Amino acid sequence: MARKYDDYDDGFEVRRRPADDEEPVILRRRPEEDDEPILIREERKPVKRRRAPEPEVKKAPLLIRLFAWAGVIVFCFVAGYVGTSLALRMLNKKDILLRSDVVANREEAKDAVEAGSGEIKVNARKVAFTVHFPGEGGLSSEKQEILSGIMEDDIRQVFGRIVSLSGGKFSQDMKLLNVFRSGDTLFLNLNSTFSASLSKIGEKESALFITAVVRTVTENFPPLTKVRFLVNGSIPAEGAPVDLTVPWQLPQ
Repeated sequence: MARKYDDYDDGFEVRRRPADDEEPVILRRRPEEDDEPILIREERKPVKRRRAPEPEVKKAPLLIRLFAWAGVIVFCFVAGYVGTSLALRMLNKKDILLRSDVVANREEAKDAVEAGSGEIKVNARKVAFTVHFPGEGGLSSEKQEILSGIMEDDIRQVFGRIVSLSGGKFSQDMKLLNVFRSGDTLFLNLNSTFSASLSKIGEKESALFITAVVRTVTENFPPLTKVRFLVNGSIPAEGAPVDLTVPWQLPQ
C-alpha cells in the first residue's frame, strides 16, 4: 500500500529568514572562467552605536566650598572635644584617672595641705657634678649630687657649693645675683662684697678660686668654656687683686 504523506503531521515547520536578516550575497567571477560565477558571502560588520554625551558636572563656587570645608573641620574639632570630655568624665566617675595628690582649685588645695603632712614631693632627678674648690696647695675636687633643673639653677647650686668648700674665706654677705649665658660664655653677676672678699684673700687665693669655678663650669656644663665675673651688673675695673675685665678660661 502506498504511503500517504498527508496521514500525519511530522511537526516540522520551515521558516524563512526575513529579508533584513539575510546575509548579503555578492557574485564574483573567476578571472580564468568568466562564465562561471561563484557565490561569496560577506559578513555583516557590527554597527558602532554612539554613546549619549554625559552631562557635565559643575563645581560649586569656591566660596561655598571653603565654607563647607570649614564646617567639616569645626564639626570634627567639636566632636573630638566633646567626646574626649565625656570619656574623661566617665573615667573620673569610675576613679580610674582620679589622683588624690592633684587639686583643681584653692579650696581643694587648702584641704589637701591641712590634711597632709606638709611634705611637698617634687618630681626631679639627681645629677652628680664634679666640684672643684681651693684646697691646700692647689685644687681639690669632690662629687656633689643635686636635684637637677635648668642649667642656670644647677650652676647657682654648684657655685654655692664651691664657696662653702672654700673654708669660710668669703663673707656670708656675698650673694650671686644673676646667672645667664651667651654662647660659650657664662656670666656670674655678684654683689660688691665679692670684690672685697677677693681683696681680703689675696691674689693667689683669688686666682685659685676663679680657676676652680671655671674648671667646674667647663667640665660639667658644656658648651660653656668661658666665665665672666660681674659686680652689680658691671665689669669691675678695680677693687680686686685679679683682672676681672676679661672673661676667664682654662688654657688650651
